[in-house]
Amino acid sequence: MTTTEPNRWTDRRSDAVSARKQAYEQLRRASTWRLLAATKAPAVLAILQATFPSGDRRLPRSELIARVGAHLSLLHDDEGPADGTSTADGAASADGAEDEARGGRSAAEYVDGWVREGYLTRRDDPQRTETTFEPSPATIDAIQFIASLEEHRPTTTQSRLQLVIQQFDRLAQETETDRDVRLADLQRRRERIEQEIRELAEGELMLPSSEASVDRLRDILQIAAELSGDFLQYREDLRAVDLHLREQILSPEGSRGEILEQLLAGDDLLGQSTVGRTFTAFFRMLNDPAQTRATQELVDRLLERDFSRSLSRDERERLANVFSDLYEPAQEVLDVKTELYRSLARFVRSQDFRQHRVLLEALQEAQGVALAQKDEVPTRTPFPLELDLSRVQISSVSQHRLKDPTDPGAPAEAEVHDATSLSVEVLQDLVRTNDIDLVGLTSHVNDVRGRSGQASIGDILREKPAEQGLASVIGLMFLATTHAQEREGSTEIVTWRELDGNDYAARVPSFYFLDDVPVE
Repeated sequence: MTTTEPNRWTDRRSDAVSARKQAYEQLRRASTWRLLAATKAPAVLAILQATFPSGDRRLPRSELIARVGAHLSLLHDDEGPADGTSTADGAASADGAEDEARGGRSAAEYVDGWVREGYLTRRDDPQRTETTFEPSPATIDAIQFIASLEEHRPTTTQSRLQLVIQQFDRLAQETETDRDVRLADLQRRRERIEQEIRELAEGELMLPSSEASVDRLRDILQIAAELSGDFLQYREDLRAVDLHLREQILSPEGSRGEILEQLLAGDDLLGQSTVGRTFTAFFRMLNDPAQTRATQELVDRLLERDFSRSLSRDERERLANVFSDLYEPAQEVLDVKTELYRSLARFVRSQDFRQHRVLLEALQEAQGVALAQKDEVPTRTPFPLELDLSRVQISSVSQHRLKDPTDPGAPAEAEVHDATSLSVEVLQDLVRTNDIDLVGLTSHVNDVRGRSGQASIGDILREKPAEQGLASVIGLMFLATTHAQEREGSTEIVTWRELDGNDYAARVPSFYFLDDVPVE
C-alpha cells in the first residue's frame, strides 16, 4: 500500500481552495446570494421587478405596499418567512400556523421583511412627507443575473471582443512612453485613415452586417444598463467611507490626528477616496456640455440607421435616453456625497467627536472589566445591585388622537396684568437705564408720520417692528409724552415681538404724532 507524499504544490492548492470556500461562505451571507437562494425567490424577484419598472426607481411606502399587495397571491401560494427566505433544513416557520390561520402575511409585513433582509433600501427624503423605498444594489444584481439567464444571450460575441481590443489598444497608445513607438503608431493610424478615404472616394463603402451592428449596439446598451446598479452601490460605498472616517476619528490609535487636521483644513476626504475619485471623474464627464452634445448627436444618427429598426421599442427608448436617464441618479449620488461631507465637517468642527470618544472609551473600559471577570465570576452568581424595572403603559394605537396640522388648536390662556400708569419721570428713568435707541425710534416716527400726516404708537409699530422688544415700546411712549398729542380717555392695543420669539400685546394711551420729532 502506497501513500501519496504531500508536496508544496498540493498544499498551496488546498490552501487556495480553503480560502475560496471561506470567501464564498462570506458571500453566502450577502443579500444577493440569500435572495437568489430564498424559497420564494421567483415570486419575490418577479414582484420587485414589476413593482419598480423602468422610470420608477423610488416609491413612497403607501404606493409600494399597494403594488406589492396586488400580487400577494403569489407569495401566499407557499407561505414562508415574511422576508421570503427559506427555513433551515426544510423546517417549518414557528409562526406558520398562525400565518395560515389569518390568511397569510400582509404586504406591509413583506416590505418590512425585505428591508431587514437588504432587498429594499429605505430613504428619508426631506422633499417628501412619506418614507421612500428603492431596490438595493443586491436586488439589482439579482434581477440582472436572472435576466441574463432568461435571455440566453451569449456574452462571447464579436462586438464585445472588439470593445476589449479597442480599449486595450487605446490604453497602450495613451500610456506609451517611447516617442518613436508612439509616432509609429500614429503614422500607421494615419495610413489606415488615408486608405479608407481613398476607398470611399473611389466609391467603395464597406459596412458591417446588420446583425453585427445590432449585436454591438445591444452590448453597449447592456453596459449602460449596468450603470443604474452602480449608482446605488456608489451611495452605499460613500456611506461606508464616511463610517470608516468617523471610526478613525474616534479611534485612539492610527492616523486620527492627520484626519482631523485635514478635515479642519476643509479637505474633502470623501472625494479623495477611491470611490469618490471614480464618481467625480464620471460625473464631470457626464456633465461636460461639449461631450454631451456630441454624444447625443451620435445617438440620433444611430437611431436613423436601418439596422436600429431591428431593436425592440424598449431598446430604442433606452438608446434615445441612454445619457439623460443617468443625470438624475448621478445627481442623487452627488447630493449624498455633499451631505456626508458637510455632516462629517460639522461632526469635527462642533467638537461632537470628543463626546463620542469619551462615551466609546467608557464602553470599552466597561467591556474590558467584564471580560476580565468572565472566568472568575460564575454566570449564576447574584449581583449586589438592585434596579427598578422600568414600566410603560401599553395602549392600542387606535386610542391615540391624531394631530391635524391645519387645526391651530385652542389658544393659550392669556396672562392678564393689572394696568399701571407711567409718569414722564419713570419713562425717562427706564430710557436711561435700559440704553434704548431713541435716535432710531425718532427716525421711525418721522418716517411713518411723514407718509400719513399723523401716526399713533400702534401705527409706528405696525410699520416698524420693535427691534428692542418692550424697550422700543417704552421709548416710543417716552417720545409721545413730550412730542405727541394725547387723546383724552382713548386707548389702543399695541403688539410687538420679543427677542425670544414670543408675541406680546399691551393697552396704552392714545398718542398721535402730528409733527416731526426733533433729533437730539
